[in-house]
Amino acid sequence: MPVSRPYWDEREMINDSQRPEILAIGDSWFWYPFNNLLNPIFNVWGGKVILALGQNGAEAVDYAGGKFQKIIEDTLNDYKNSIKMVIVSGGGNDFAGLDDFDLILRDNCTGAQSIVDCFEAGQPGALFDTIENAYRNLILRVQRVIPAAFVVTHNYDYAVPTGSGLLGMGNWLKKPMDLARVPPNLQGTLVNSMIDLLGRRLKKLANQNANVYFIKSAGTLGAGEWANELHPTPGGFEKIGIQKWAPVLKRLLP
Repeated sequence: MPVSRPYWDEREMINDSQRPEILAIGDSWFWYPFNNLLNPIFNVWGGKVILALGQNGAEAVDYAGGKFQKIIEDTLNDYKNSIKMVIVSGGGNDFAGLDDFDLILRDNCTGAQSIVDCFEAGQPGALFDTIENAYRNLILRVQRVIPAAFVVTHNYDYAVPTGSGLLGMGNWLKKPMDLARVPPNLQGTLVNSMIDLLGRRLKKLANQNANVYFIKSAGTLGAGEWANELHPTPGGFEKIGIQKWAPVLKRLLP
């Protein structure tokens, strides 16, 4: 039977007698309940089977050596004859939020003249070393099991630190920066710098590995196209999917 949407439940996919062509390993940008990036990605082909692994709040480090390591390895091995592409969304949750952001920000950034003044010594470089290594390990794992598979990554977009959350959840960007007394005029620039740094690390990995591609999705959305601090509106997800992902995916998998 033809498929009409991505699968977020492997059991449902199996019940439909399907096998995945695209494995989507990701965080809320693949799992957000009201719309997410997998829907416009599915519509690029309108029929290829996409199986999602991960969850809302997943971190890149979870994919390489954390709680998702085994299920990723098992899935790659179980479907190594059908998977042609692995798409990955991760890294944002590794710094967003009260606990993670607190580790890289100084306790008191009062009077800071630039974002450099707001980071702990060695940060955010040390954090992104960890994120980069997690991606590298994931890429190597895919290449070991399915050498011909494409791996596609991205760097989100320039999230706006408004303090807006979802159903009581939030405190992702503005709250931890307020607690660290990051001057309001530096907060947007600081978030943008993190997104750009993630992009540079992922682009480097793409340049170093065959069949690995990086999509620079940052810079696509305007401030009004965000539903909250971390997630675009449904139209925002569609815009990124159509403008940034579709041309790359169609070229790799016609």
